Amino acid sequence: MKVVNNLVTKSVAWPLLAGVLIGGVSIAALRGGSAGSDGRGPAPLPAVLPVNNLTKENIDLLRELDESFANLAEHVQPSVVHIRADGGVTRDEQNNRLVRMAPEGSGVIFRPDGYIVTNDHVVAGQKNVTVILATGKEYKGKVISASDRQADIAVVKIDAKDLPAARFADSAKVRPGQFAVAIGSPFGLDQTVTVGHVSALGRASEAPDPIAGDRRGYFDLIQTDAPINQGNSGGPLVNIVGEVIGINSTILAAGFGGGSTGIGFAIPSNQARTIADILIEKGELKRGYLGILPAGLKDFQKAELKLDGGALVEAVPNDGPAAVAGIKQGDVIVKIGDVAVRSEQDLRNAMLRYGPGEKVSVDLVRAGERKTVSVSLKSPEPFGANRPQAQANGRPMPDDLENLAPEFRRFFGPNGPRVDQNDAVPPLREGKARLGITVENIDDTNRKQFNIPANAPGVVVKVVEPGSFADRSGIAVGDVITRIDDVKIVKAEDVKKAMASKNWGDPIAMTWTAFAKEGSSMRSLNTTLR
Repeated sequence: MKVVNNLVTKSVAWPLLAGVLIGGVSIAALRGGSAGSDGRGPAPLPAVLPVNNLTKENIDLLRELDESFANLAEHVQPSVVHIRADGGVTRDEQNNRLVRMAPEGSGVIFRPDGYIVTNDHVVAGQKNVTVILATGKEYKGKVISASDRQADIAVVKIDAKDLPAARFADSAKVRPGQFAVAIGSPFGLDQTVTVGHVSALGRASEAPDPIAGDRRGYFDLIQTDAPINQGNSGGPLVNIVGEVIGINSTILAAGFGGGSTGIGFAIPSNQARTIADILIEKGELKRGYLGILPAGLKDFQKAELKLDGGALVEAVPNDGPAAVAGIKQGDVIVKIGDVAVRSEQDLRNAMLRYGPGEKVSVDLVRAGERKTVSVSLKSPEPFGANRPQAQANGRPMPDDLENLAPEFRRFFGPNGPRVDQNDAVPPLREGKARLGITVENIDDTNRKQFNIPANAPGVVVKVVEPGSFADRSGIAVGDVITRIDDVKIVKAEDVKKAMASKNWGDPIAMTWTAFAKEGSSMRSLNTTLR
């Protein structure tokens, strides 16, 4: 294991500071410099700046911290590369010939024998790219693309040996609050180092891909406030010992082309490593189709079910492999083949390891009992394929459920009108049920804040408790609730009245509307309180 030289491990308080792809854009390199007013450069600084109330011990500690981050950057930078694609020709919906932008991005050396990991959207549609090492030496690289809208990882192979490969950490051990350092080529400025920390885990996002002309779905992302921008895509997010914890992929920006807002996202290293290994071994990515709509377990669900992790089955199409094998809505999958399923992402990873046509064992927990079933995996059809679709909860469902983009998940989830209540899942809790929301009567302030029309009836949602029934059902702050069962909601007290006799396990029907500047969207559910 490589060790960052002179790295300080003392604990020090250090004040630091829906997605947009940050790579795959046309970039012009920036150059600049500065000097003193006399043209001979700035005057040298004193050995110790006269900072008030700063003791010698404080200064020594800060110097050690400063030295540690500099050593960390020096250790990782040789493993980071700048990737430049060649552009090409594409066509629009009217078959007009268009010249495609030449995307630029970043990458990280995965193996010493010339394998480099980057984002698929950086090299999308390219067969060959130019790879620029930290030394400045350039190589022609062959692209091994996943060609999978849900797997934004690709591999580039260059003809080189004894490269300084980065070490990949176990991203399952990453914790919010830990230091994080991003290195890459934002706006073509290669070997740029930015420092922040891990802001959160398990984020989901969807982003437009201007190069491929479609959208990409992302799951189980690491959120960071280490500044990343266009061109950072494919570069590493590393921890304080120089291990890669994620591959920087998207940012939350104010409109396409916007810069860093302090909210960026990285694909976890475990996911990146899994896909890279498969691409190197097989040259392609073939995803098996299990036929469920999965969800990660919330903390309260883990406690109630006495499980450390798993993937909750939210819906099962009637003709899918899972349904044929006897898997039901409400089951919790804990293992597929040899892959332990601790989260929703683990289930997807298993579908990469076990391809179409394979028969795998699936361990699950149902009503507190552990069961094992055998499932014959199929090939997923593209979303929107022109064929009769399976039904779940009264709604049509696409084949590739476990890889469904986030914006479609609620529509095809368990909240649609039910056709058959015979397989209803027993409630996890008993007693009086609660939605987990705070509502207010609509006034002028709310109308302005949430774009609610003057004549819109109902009450506005002001607070949604994380993990609550409302949160799991897709109800969000700013939504306007208009009906619960047969009760027409006009004022806040109506919600309390409608829920007064509700217990966990009782059926409930709700209707609400989400308003936006571009229009409104009415939503409803008919399900069980659980």
